[in-house]
Amino acid sequence: MLFMLDEIMTPREACDRWGITQEALRMKLKRGKEGELVRNLIKEGRMKYYKPEGKQRGEWILTVEAMTVLFPKNNIEN
Repeated sequence: MLFMLDEIMTPREACDRWGITQEALRMKLKRGKEGELVRNLIKEGRMKYYKPEGKQRGEWILTVEAMTVLFPKNNIEN
């Protein structure tokens, strides 16, 4: 699976492009981690979560494909 750079985003950029709040994305990712949705997206290579050892918080990298699955009704603004 190969993505162009404009298909890979930070959470802040994803929120801007999808017209959602950062809190909405945080809640979706938190709920998704508890279920299978986010785990499957990570396994499929559509998103990544990295948490350095000894740190409390990690970082997300999202793709357009992952955001389309997470928020299918929202439109992308390029």
